[in-house]
Amino acid sequence: MRVLAFLIFIMSLSTAVGAGKLSWLGTSCDLGEILESNGKVLYAFRAVNLGDSPVVILRARPSCGCLVSDYPRQAIEPGDTAVVNVIFNPTGYIGEFVNFVTVTTDAAPHRTELRIKGKVIGLEMTINEQYPIAIGSLRINAGSVPFGKVVEGDKSRATIEVYNSSNCPMKYYVRNVPRWLKVRPSKTVVEPQSVGIISIELDAGKCNERGYIEGTFDMFAEPVKHGAGALAGIKKIDVMAVIEDDFSAWSKDEIKNAPKMQLDADRIVFADIDVHSSVPVTQRLSIINRGIMPLKIYGVRQAEDCIEVQNFKNEIEQGDTANIDVAIFPDKVKDKILNTSIMIYSNDPQSPSVLVRIVGNIKP
Repeated sequence: MRVLAFLIFIMSLSTAVGAGKLSWLGTSCDLGEILESNGKVLYAFRAVNLGDSPVVILRARPSCGCLVSDYPRQAIEPGDTAVVNVIFNPTGYIGEFVNFVTVTTDAAPHRTELRIKGKVIGLEMTINEQYPIAIGSLRINAGSVPFGKVVEGDKSRATIEVYNSSNCPMKYYVRNVPRWLKVRPSKTVVEPQSVGIISIELDAGKCNERGYIEGTFDMFAEPVKHGAGALAGIKKIDVMAVIEDDFSAWSKDEIKNAPKMQLDADRIVFADIDVHSSVPVTQRLSIINRGIMPLKIYGVRQAEDCIEVQNFKNEIEQGDTANIDVAIFPDKVKDKILNTSIMIYSNDPQSPSVLVRIVGNIKP
């Protein structure tokens, strides 16, 4: 045992003697406020080899496409200094940022994170592109939140980005939020030329409806100090989703006896549409329940305002047929041809959402 311990001691000495060691003069940098219009910014991180052997930098990997790093490919001799240049490109970036370059070497420490942060003051063109909707002096990147499909009982999350385009701190808050939504700002006050995040959570367990649902909430923005030159504003934010039954919770018997929706056509054709007429034209679509359990029609949603769906039955028994009247308003058809759709939502586990094309030609 003494011989083994002695050998281990000798090996540890041999690995310690002659080892390289990079000591960084600084691993973080605050670039402060950067004008997007001024272009790229360079910062040089420096490290000294305090060891007894050369050190090789194997790679320097940025965490973001806005960073480019350059490092020496040759070995860094004992006592020498290595420089890792990091170039930040602010084009298309707005507000605060924190990014990293991970440097990997063949000596201790094997991995070091170089941190670079700052705040980009964006060009007006970039602000308009990324945050096109204004609420007073506050701007947001989206005025609607489409959640897509959400299974009953599940939760889904989305975000809206907020940007303060003024030189005054802005506060914002929400009102009239539907009970099936939670809306949480990351911070209630956004500093000038800074970004905030609104987290939005949809709880399908608190929504009694199925199929396509929509709602709104009000978002208010106002300057922290009145008379500071910043503008207050209000905006309705639209929220939409499709709530589907949790078919994974159905028993084998329920799946076996499930309703089955069958349509008599997958498209409705309107011929010779007179766009000068305000009189609606109606055609009928038939639905048959080929399953055993009652087929529940949760709703029918039209894709455009020129269509109106009328007189559909909410529940269809086994083997029964029900009709949906689909009307078009010719004077609301905007294109040279009619090419749109309706979506039918049901409790058919095989096809809970069915698209029906609505097409037609314009009368010469």
